[in-house]
Amino acid sequence: MIDFASLLRRGRFVGVGLLVFTFILTGCDAFTDQDLGDSNPQSPTIAEYIQEVRVFGTLETAVTEAGLTGTLENDGVTVFAPTDDAFGPIDTADLLADGNDDLLTEVLTYHVVPQEIKVREGENALGAGATRTYETLEGDSVTVRVTESSVTVNGVAVSNADADASNGVVHVTEGLLLETADAVDRAELTSQFRILKKLVDRAELASTLRGMGPSSSDGLTLFAPTNEALLGALDQNDNGRVDDGEIPSNAADILQYHVLDDVFFVDDVPTSATDVPTLEGSNVTVQRLEQDSAPDSVTVDGNPVTLPDAKVENGVIHGIETVLMP
Repeated sequence: MIDFASLLRRGRFVGVGLLVFTFILTGCDAFTDQDLGDSNPQSPTIAEYIQEVRVFGTLETAVTEAGLTGTLENDGVTVFAPTDDAFGPIDTADLLADGNDDLLTEVLTYHVVPQEIKVREGENALGAGATRTYETLEGDSVTVRVTESSVTVNGVAVSNADADASNGVVHVTEGLLLETADAVDRAELTSQFRILKKLVDRAELASTLRGMGPSSSDGLTLFAPTNEALLGALDQNDNGRVDDGEIPSNAADILQYHVLDDVFFVDDVPTSATDVPTLEGSNVTVQRLEQDSAPDSVTVDGNPVTLPDAKVENGVIHGIETVLMP
């Protein structure tokens, strides 16, 4: 549970800050009879809640940049609100860049559901054992699961649920919901795949990796080498980056050797070593290794997947610490 008591901004709208503090601690109707010295009872909207709680600094900036503050003032809204730490694994500078306005709006509106969802408190709360799917403002759906001990949205932990605002509900999440980003956008937003995104652009493969694959199946599987893997393979002068002159002439073939024309989450990979064709034309060998006391793991050409099951709009990404060569 987040220690919200230390998170309110100092020196900004102290009265509202104190109200938001009370709001977070109670998660209920703390504002019904509160008065800040004027004739109107005070209760923060979702937008004010995000503005006043310090762990939402990145979210506040993103909402402002996307022009969505007014949306979060509308009645009957639920927001799955990622903390600053939740933004940590992604490149927020890229997300907030001028050329990424559509992507920013897509990501943020996927965190907003145009109805009030209570998971534990209230007459219509879902309650333990419930699994429900809701359509977001972005248009795609999120899945909320409630157990006796946890609440998740698309598998992401909700650390503080059922916080009431005057116009809806906030659920604080410990991760971002990025399922609506395609493989290229996800690579761009993920700091560990920054060099991969550069190579995709140089090889003119962005349109290929945004699509559903040549067979128009369920999508693609991308085994994505991390920055460290690509530096180890390509950074010949050890300057900590891959210069244009270090990009191999067959970069397109190498990258397409990392892509399967079908979607393989970890649970979909066979337990026996299996050859699967790549977009490059030759096969990679994939295998799922069953574990007794841990989640199953996957190898590709004998190399372990270290960042499994990053769901994207057109398939799945698995991070790997090596560069596969056809």
